Amino acid sequence: MTRSVDVVVVGAGVIGASIAYHLVLRQLRVAIFDRPDTPLPPSASWASAGGVRCQGRDPREWGLALEASRRWPLLSEELGADTGFRATGHLHVVERPQDVDPLRARVARERRAGLPVEPVGEAELRSLAPALARTAIAGAYSEGDGQADPRATTRALLSAARRRGGSFHPWRVDALRLGAGRVIGVTAGIERVAAEQVVLAAGSWSPRLASAAGLELPVEPRASQMLLTDAARPTLTPTVTAEGRALSLKQLPGGEFLIGGGWRAEIDPERHTCRVLEDSVRGSWEEARALLPALTEQRLAYRWCGIEAQSVDGVPLIGAADLPGLYLATGFSNHGFQLAPAVGSAVAAALCGERPPALAPLSPERFRTPA
Repeated sequence: MTRSVDVVVVGAGVIGASIAYHLVLRQLRVAIFDRPDTPLPPSASWASAGGVRCQGRDPREWGLALEASRRWPLLSEELGADTGFRATGHLHVVERPQDVDPLRARVARERRAGLPVEPVGEAELRSLAPALARTAIAGAYSEGDGQADPRATTRALLSAARRRGGSFHPWRVDALRLGAGRVIGVTAGIERVAAEQVVLAAGSWSPRLASAAGLELPVEPRASQMLLTDAARPTLTPTVTAEGRALSLKQLPGGEFLIGGGWRAEIDPERHTCRVLEDSVRGSWEEARALLPALTEQRLAYRWCGIEAQSVDGVPLIGAADLPGLYLATGFSNHGFQLAPAVGSAVAAALCGERPPALAPLSPERFRTPA
């Protein structure tokens, strides 16, 4: 079966769903391809910790991070579905005196860029998160940051795109269709769809699809784990990260603590699956309990891992590929969730002929060798 649309979006994770939603807002005919009931394991949108923070990012992401921070508080109302967003604040702490001045310098740079980040001393840090270990001596705080539910957010964006006319096809794309030296559509299961543009937003599956079409991406799969404790009384309000620790920490509305930080999981590249490693579980659990002693009273209830697309320089690839007709939105390197509302809007603008400044530093052109 062959049909024609303006844009095919390959991947209905939080990035692909956001792009599709913003494209249909511009009255384009959009077909979205992914497995039914997305997001599903081991995708990044399924496994994500759901942190929403604008601070501590690569400067090339500042434009998107700032725009996304403005969008998150109103996103549930806009989409007509609960994203689970809570502005609990984000607190990044330091525990060594020699790290205080570099943190203050980082905050100063971010504030000059317009990011809503404040330096905090030890007294204010204790007020914001009194349960943290006494080793924490200073921090950076972004009040409007917080947490959201990645699976609910993904489904809310996809549902909004479908209600406004986007068509969802419950097939994983088998191949990009080529013709006359360009991408002209996709093949997925029994369907063949022609399109003026194809957006490759398939996360860690993106490199395989691109490679089969003759395009090698500077992106590779990376698997990391998450830990969830049993429920506890309210102890921690902001989401927390720490200098020198592989740690992200938050307490969910139900009282559970969610612990991440990029601890490695094992990947089976052939099956595209991952497995939690016990050494990583122990390491992550020790880091979390060192910074939040109250965790010694909790037990681990659940552990899981997911696979994300890691770019070689740690920031996303967003822009036209070397292969005409193909637009890339991949390689988000654990940064995609907070950026998603802004990425969708900016990519839709770019595909309509505009030149969003926030996308310029993320263009795949940075990897092209000068002639």
